[in-house]
Amino acid sequence: MRKRIFLLAGILAVALIPAVWILFSGEAGAGSLIRAEADLDGDGRMEEYLLAGHCLTVKEEEQELWKTPDDWSVDHFVIGDADNDGTENLTLSLWKTGSFGQIRPFWVTGEDNSYKNHLFVYRLEENTLRAVWCSSDLDYPMVSYEIRDTDGDGKNELVVQEGKYRKISEDRYAADAGAPVRTTVWQWEEWGFRQRL
Repeated sequence: MRKRIFLLAGILAVALIPAVWILFSGEAGAGSLIRAEADLDGDGRMEEYLLAGHCLTVKEEEQELWKTPDDWSVDHFVIGDADNDGTENLTLSLWKTGSFGQIRPFWVTGEDNSYKNHLFVYRLEENTLRAVWCSSDLDYPMVSYEIRDTDGDGKNELVVQEGKYRKISEDRYAADAGAPVRTTVWQWEEWGFRQRL
């Protein structure tokens, strides 16, 4: 089986922050509402994480700390220590156009218009969500995922239910609801996630 590596597109989290591990899986429909509370920044005040209409909003008390951009479509989120630094992260499975944003690797030329699934990892610091790691287009869309220690070594893995893409138009894809699903396990390494065999 071929190993796949996601490249780091952000910075690594370094602070140790106590928080609550929460798992949400399954696809959130346009009318779905998923809510969680956690204290990711360790300030003693719980943040509210609210996914509604494929948009995730983070609030502390009545203050809105962060909201996903309008051109993202969030399927689900998980709160857990994805990068094994002792800090709980907010992870998002989302759909968006483009793999790299404004800054692209030198080997990428031409338009970056594909609409596919991505995994983004954030940390909360001083009331600001900061990107730890943001994937480019995933090879296989995430149907669901969780963060847990699968082998008892004290380190979390990313356990992913992967599906297949269905082409909708020239550059636009969706998850194929009729395709078989397989489970893959990923371990955080220094520069991203590596599939465990």
